Amino acid sequence: MEDEEPEIDWAEFFQKHPAEIKAIIFSIISYFVISDLLGWMWKDGTQCGFWGDEVGCQGVVWLTLTYVSINAMALSPGIWGGFSLATKGFTHVDKSKRDEVAWVAIFGLGGGAIWATLWLYCLPMTWGLLPWGPWDTNWWKIFPFLFGLIWLGGGPMLGAIVDIKKRFKGFAEIEKQAEEFEVNFAEKLKLSVANPTAKKSEENQEQAEIIQSQFTSILGDMNLPEKYKK
Repeated sequence: MEDEEPEIDWAEFFQKHPAEIKAIIFSIISYFVISDLLGWMWKDGTQCGFWGDEVGCQGVVWLTLTYVSINAMALSPGIWGGFSLATKGFTHVDKSKRDEVAWVAIFGLGGGAIWATLWLYCLPMTWGLLPWGPWDTNWWKIFPFLFGLIWLGGGPMLGAIVDIKKRFKGFAEIEKQAEEFEVNFAEKLKLSVANPTAKKSEENQEQAEIIQSQFTSILGDMNLPEKYKK
């Protein structure tokens, strides 16, 4: 029978990471409160549909950006808390390096969501670039998205995800090297404690051989009778 995973002691977990847990709880509560109080912004901002089925929604779409911006700010503490907890396991990595991941996530994911909403929905809707209406006259509007707006709008968030993934990979490598060093050091220490004279005797033998060879070389250079060189 396989060993069951140990249950998480939430009380102890909270005592160890109070700031992170409070930040996550705050963001979760804030999200639901904002959704309840300001959900009408999202509804009114997208009432024309994502592709804008009606004309005249250019002013309403900015409510969508406002709603996303407020939520991004409310979720920032939770993003910090989540990534702070995720990086605490890398105990051999400097704290400053681990903290950088949380800030990259806040600005890259939260700020990236605001940026994406602006360039992928609000501005295209305002400029009339969304392919709404008859397809035979609006088919060309898909190309600004494929070759420009998608990369411009989604680039910051995609870049943040790639950067965070790269940082975690680097942390894992540092942790692996540190653990290997500790294991090797422990094994050598164990051997030295178990047989402390073995290494010393070996080193003394090597030194004796070096001295003997040097002494023989010196005698060979001197004009002494052969019997004195033995």
